[in-house]
Amino acid sequence: MKNALVVGLTGGIGSGKSEALRAFHRLGAATLCLDEVAHQVLAKGGPAYGPVRRAFGRDVLGHGGDIDRRALGRVVFAQPLLRRRLERLIHPVILARMRRRVRAQRRGLLVVDAPLLFEADLQNEFDLTVVVLASRCRRIQRLHRRDGLPLGELRRRLAAQLPLAEKARRADLVISNDGTLGELRRKVREYHRAFELIYGG
Repeated sequence: MKNALVVGLTGGIGSGKSEALRAFHRLGAATLCLDEVAHQVLAKGGPAYGPVRRAFGRDVLGHGGDIDRRALGRVVFAQPLLRRRLERLIHPVILARMRRRVRAQRRGLLVVDAPLLFEADLQNEFDLTVVVLASRCRRIQRLHRRDGLPLGELRRRLAAQLPLAEKARRADLVISNDGTLGELRRKVREYHRAFELIYGG
């Protein structure tokens, strides 16, 4: 009998959902990051490597023939049609892996970091959905510090995702993250305790 709680965690780039996922993991939750799954399926030998290489050509390849995710990002975030083409190639593979992992979770808490949770209409895959919310200004600051991307590219990437306010409206729960890392971890700890009550942890 399955006695697990599966939580879908999302946000916008720079909102802090990866830090929230790490905080849940430190508290003992099982975690899955779909961005890491995307890395795996795009790696040489992965199921999406060949189709993506054929679709986007040598311009998205790095040294050694690996797919350069930053180069691929520059291409697809500049052209919505190409972004949707990429999603059609990789999303079914990622979703299949996620579903296998969810089925394997027989008890306890599993938190899945799903960047495009609402964009890909995945909310029904989870028992609860949580969005990590941060102001646009704070997100741009974090992304610029983390990735060093030009402001124009940062804005294109932000515009490619569903507005955070809409994600917050659709989500079951919201974690605000305009404060410090310590404040975010405290909020995650409170949610973790509440989730334990639900699944009997």
